[in-house]
Amino acid sequence: MTASISDLLAQLKAPGTFAARLSAPAEDLDIEVTGVGPLRFPISPTVAGKLRGVARPSPFGLREQTLHDPSVRNTWEIAPSRVKIAARRWKPALAAHLRTLQAELGIPEEREIEAVFDKLLLYEEGQFFKPHQDSEKSDEMVATLVVILPSAYSGGALTVEHRGEKKHFRRLANQNTDLSLLAFYADCYHAVSPIKRGVRVALTYRLSLRNHAQGGRPLTPSDLVDRLTDSIREHFAVPVRRRYSQSEPAPPERLVYLLDHEYTQRSLSWSHLKNGDGVRVAALRTAAERLDGECFLALADVHEVWTCEYDDWEEYGGSFGWDDPEDEADETDEYTLGDLLDSDIALHHWLDAQGKPIEGVPGEVSLAELHLTRPSTDLAPFKSDYEGYQGNYGNTVDRWYHRAAFVTWPRDNTFALKAQASPQWAVDELLALPRGDTAALEAKITALLPHWPRTAGAVEGARFFARLIKLSTRIHDPALAREWLSPLGAHRLQNQAMRRDLVTLVDRHGLPWARDLFSDWAERPHWATPPLASLLTDLCEALCASQRPPCEALSRWLLEREAKTARERCVTALTQQEPWLDLDVFAPGSTHLAHVLAAAAAVSTPEILDDLTTSLLDGDQRFPTAFFVQLSQACVASSPAFRAQLAGSRLHRTCVERLDAVLKAPVRAPDDWTLTHPLPCTCADCKVLSRFLHAPDTEHDWPLNKERRLHIHRMIDGAQLPVLHTTRRQGSPYVLQLRKDASLFSRERAYRAHVKATLSALRALHAR
Repeated sequence: MTASISDLLAQLKAPGTFAARLSAPAEDLDIEVTGVGPLRFPISPTVAGKLRGVARPSPFGLREQTLHDPSVRNTWEIAPSRVKIAARRWKPALAAHLRTLQAELGIPEEREIEAVFDKLLLYEEGQFFKPHQDSEKSDEMVATLVVILPSAYSGGALTVEHRGEKKHFRRLANQNTDLSLLAFYADCYHAVSPIKRGVRVALTYRLSLRNHAQGGRPLTPSDLVDRLTDSIREHFAVPVRRRYSQSEPAPPERLVYLLDHEYTQRSLSWSHLKNGDGVRVAALRTAAERLDGECFLALADVHEVWTCEYDDWEEYGGSFGWDDPEDEADETDEYTLGDLLDSDIALHHWLDAQGKPIEGVPGEVSLAELHLTRPSTDLAPFKSDYEGYQGNYGNTVDRWYHRAAFVTWPRDNTFALKAQASPQWAVDELLALPRGDTAALEAKITALLPHWPRTAGAVEGARFFARLIKLSTRIHDPALAREWLSPLGAHRLQNQAMRRDLVTLVDRHGLPWARDLFSDWAERPHWATPPLASLLTDLCEALCASQRPPCEALSRWLLEREAKTARERCVTALTQQEPWLDLDVFAPGSTHLAHVLAAAAAVSTPEILDDLTTSLLDGDQRFPTAFFVQLSQACVASSPAFRAQLAGSRLHRTCVERLDAVLKAPVRAPDDWTLTHPLPCTCADCKVLSRFLHAPDTEHDWPLNKERRLHIHRMIDGAQLPVLHTTRRQGSPYVLQLRKDASLFSRERAYRAHVKATLSALRALHAR
């Protein structure tokens, strides 16, 4: 067993630190503020008062918003347009200071740091800034520089946190006369504790990398890179079982390493990797390239769900806390994390090895692919959602993080990975292969199969599936062709070209292959898959028109299978409680049956027609009039060929007789409140309910206990009876109040009108 990739990367120490400070004489810095004049050091309370007179309250950024909230940030700022800094002495002095801080931060010496002045900040007594991250205002920004000007104050310590480690920068003893320069990476969380006495004045700068050349990679020990290469080779060789997957274990297709620092879309690049990230990525990249791996950077959105113990919630404080080193305050969390329940990671904003954006790469990361040296819990989440008590899990909290990742995979995996993100692209690429190169085609298709049913099955659009089945005609291996077609589904054979391709496949691979394919489709339907019956006529006509024995046999097999399914659906409907004057309960089965009858007529299979008709009219089950109403309506809406064959048939005569009997029954009188409808239950209470329904009475008050009331409620609702049923919560037991509703009359009128229209259409078949 080789060493863990994460363990090996952890051995690569960062060349610098995440935050550094130096002191410098103040004599090189000459500042003049419009409305105040030149600043003299140390800054006096009088000058501080003048600075406040030209300042404005400082806002802060919360994700995409810029807010003003003195409970989060309570300080003053002066815009750079009002601050004039003499460059003659300060520019070379600052450049020298930056070279020192650059080395402290571990930024390679061949990179040039540029400081861009941002603003002047004034903290007075009691003012502070809670934990936050600075916004990276340009693509090149990597760090922040704070230059604290000489003044007398206490408090106002700067705390910087990265990866669970904190650095506290208190006021130095020489800050009455000297400058204090503090630099830290832009993704670090930092805070300024409240000023206890005096004023704290500071200049802030954005530190950016000026030259874009990537330069050489950081050097890493060759023996460690050798071991890392062996570990990566093993990563891509050892089969693992994917979470929630029923498929056989397989090696990971990618290696994903989450970087330690945070990046934005603007700041992510190979040349701007911060601190230890640059060293570790260089080692990973060197090892991956030895194995002919492709290398990428990407942003990573991490979502984790934890159990937790809730303490106290502060929207902005986060788990960072004040931790004022001068007060020795203890850090407090708003909740304590327990166990990790679930996590998911999505990658986006991909950059290739040349730093160019790319698309068409799957973003979801599996646990088998993942490696890291810094857990997300070391970071402050950009969003948290506390759920409270969640049954078996107790209290839970969702946390979201913005991270970045190095990703690599063997070059041979590129096609299969891009196909997961875009099955449409994959099909187009495969169709572009030379027709005669079957071996290459089948090899690429084999590589796609582990994810193909899920990824291709999620595609919408007829064009994709038409090209998918077109491509399958070039596959010679029957088993491979069947697996390739698994996401298609019979319901998508909606145009003549696709059905012609199906004929080609059935003729080539035979009837058993075709039966297995249709069985696969039937066993793995999508939740919104329409029934095959609606396409049965067109499909059977195409199969029989080919005059190929396997195709004709498949047509008959499909008809027999669908006829059996239709009969079973109709019989199942009989076992359900029939709603009063409602046709919907029989709609699925009767419509299915009409499609099968129409298909059998279209391909001249009279024995199937006769068998279905006999089972309907002479079978053990007696179907109610509502069924024949729906069946008649579906048949009338069917193909002209079937309507012509239906006219005058026994089924046609029976439907006419059953519908005619409805219309010959007397029309309900305006004062006739009787209801005739069978109930599926014959208990004593249901017999009482039946007597009330059959009686002319419109009201019935019925003392019943809770269990018996619920039973009557279910019977009335299940039959969709026009009876209002409410409980009068007085006495013991409560009284169930039954009231027949006037919808009894309107529903019966609508039912008769529906039957009349259907009957007219049936009778019109004779005239065509």
